[in-house]
Amino acid sequence: MLFKKISIISILISFLSLQEIPFNIKRISDKDFRYEFYTLKKEITPKLNKDYVWFKGGTIHTTQSGIAGELLQGEYKKFYHSNQLAEQGTFKKGLRVGTWKTWYENGKLATVSKWSKGLKRGKSIYYNTEGNVIEIGTFKKNVKNGVWINYEKKDTLKYKNGEVVITQEKKSKREKNNKDTDVSKKVSFFKRLFSKFAKAKSNERKSP
Repeated sequence: MLFKKISIISILISFLSLQEIPFNIKRISDKDFRYEFYTLKKEITPKLNKDYVWFKGGTIHTTQSGIAGELLQGEYKKFYHSNQLAEQGTFKKGLRVGTWKTWYENGKLATVSKWSKGLKRGKSIYYNTEGNVIEIGTFKKNVKNGVWINYEKKDTLKYKNGEVVITQEKKSKREKNNKDTDVSKKVSFFKRLFSKFAKAKSNERKSP
């Protein structure tokens, strides 16, 4: 009896999960790219500050806190017309989830980013057209957070909720530079003043 109940529950769970499996593959294109993706016909209540991606009228749309078509669901691929991959990732009920990658047309990686419920979360890596890392850092709720390293500029910045955090060391260095600049300006001013004074004295001596 217990085995039968477990079997029935398993069947119900399987049936319910099947309701969210992408049922319809779409293939569309525009002047720049070709797209392959799945859609899901399911009514949901959009959440605030989430960008939903949906399909209608032969076009993919993105709307903040709104839906007016079939939600993208499952694997998503975007191609250059050369058949080279341009972008690949996963949707769940119209929201980006998991690892997303983009490529340059020469096949080199452009970006790798992590998503959760439609928001960037975790590590993101940016590459140049030769495939070398140029910047790496983390996102929290779609904004930069934590340490970001820029290898091209040879610079490291720390972010908190999308804003740069100035460390005490950098702040002290900046204050020192400002003080040095002020001192330099004062010295320069007195040099000019002394020069004018000396010139005036010299002219007085030359006068009959």
